[in-house]
Amino acid sequence: MKEKSRKLVIFGSRKPKKKKQARRNPRKRLAIIGIVLAALIGLYCTAVFSNIPFVKKWRDIYIETAMDTFTHKWLATLIIPRSVIDEVMDRKNAFIEEQQQLQSSWEPSPSTSPDVSDDPTTSDEPISDEELARRAFFELFDELDADTFDDYVAQNPDVLANGYETLLINEAGLDKDGTSITTKQGDEVVVVDAENGILIVRIVGDGFEGKLAMVKNPAQVRLGVATTLGTHGQIVSQIASDNNAILAINASGFADPEWKGNGGQVVGLLIADGIMLNGPVKHGYLNIGFSTDDRLYVGVSTQEVLYRDAVEFIPAMIINGENVTKGSDGFGINPRTAIGQADDGTVFFLTIDGRQIGYSIGATVADCAVVFERYNAVQAANLDGGSSTLMIYRDEIITRPSSTTPIGRYVPNAFIADYASALDE
Repeated sequence: MKEKSRKLVIFGSRKPKKKKQARRNPRKRLAIIGIVLAALIGLYCTAVFSNIPFVKKWRDIYIETAMDTFTHKWLATLIIPRSVIDEVMDRKNAFIEEQQQLQSSWEPSPSTSPDVSDDPTTSDEPISDEELARRAFFELFDELDADTFDDYVAQNPDVLANGYETLLINEAGLDKDGTSITTKQGDEVVVVDAENGILIVRIVGDGFEGKLAMVKNPAQVRLGVATTLGTHGQIVSQIASDNNAILAINASGFADPEWKGNGGQVVGLLIADGIMLNGPVKHGYLNIGFSTDDRLYVGVSTQEVLYRDAVEFIPAMIINGENVTKGSDGFGINPRTAIGQADDGTVFFLTIDGRQIGYSIGATVADCAVVFERYNAVQAANLDGGSSTLMIYRDEIITRPSSTTPIGRYVPNAFIADYASALDE
């Protein structure tokens, strides 16, 4: 018993071995921290102060995009010195100042006599009514690629059940798959509305997506105004509905303190149906509107043009057939709404969705100008964008707004297109 107890005591008194502690080298740790901090400072200085073209371009666009919003300016002011921001904004102000000299003018198109020798209708062969209708259809929608259209009709023959005159293809909805039809410019067609002379295509660019609508008869285009203007705006779909419009996009800017504006207080000129509802800002903005002869003018005063429908905004994109943008022009990458017109009278409604990573970030004003150039616009200008950007077709929202609600913000007015039948009433 004594021996056993002794062994237990000896076993119990054995002390566990201590683990060797790794020796700390404070100088080494400080050196690593110093290297990391130096690298971060170097990257910061390069990003903020460097004049390397690539770095400078995207730094300036970052600043422009943040400063062009009401609620996200802090994304720039928090990390970028005020002197750098001011330099970028000074360039924007200089660009706006340059734009004040721009003015649309419409030169008469040169008259040409048709070459009857090349006109297939002069042949002695009889032409069917269907062939005549087909030719009229492609003359109206000359942007369509005939081969892709014919292939689509071959697979969907019902679309021609009532003939070319009333043909309607509507695949513009956000839950629809689109079509295999393209324009000659290569964009996917989502709407062909022959009865109302409307063509809508999907616009896809580098990091952005949107819709371009073409209204063949400019007499169908006018301004729809919120019925509660002065106290509260309306969503674009409500303005379209109140005016029995087939197509609509947001138009004017509005007072928006702390991004809490209700769209009731329009900013800038507002003329609807020949009646001036709000006076011009006069400096910094440009008049954008349709004269009584259905021509779109940009930058022309109310003394020089009798406007039937007009607003004010900035910047101009295409003036007299010339692209007057130079890149982001101080306006950054954002959702965009814009309007334009071709020489044949076709009116363009353009919306670009934005602020949605993985789908569409947004576009520069130059990106939009390129779209207008592609479709031969003679005049085009930017309208209010950002979270107000929205397009409606046949009472359906066909773009993805960046606002907090899927129906868009309250706005004071919208450019709308009437049903063709409304012109006969």
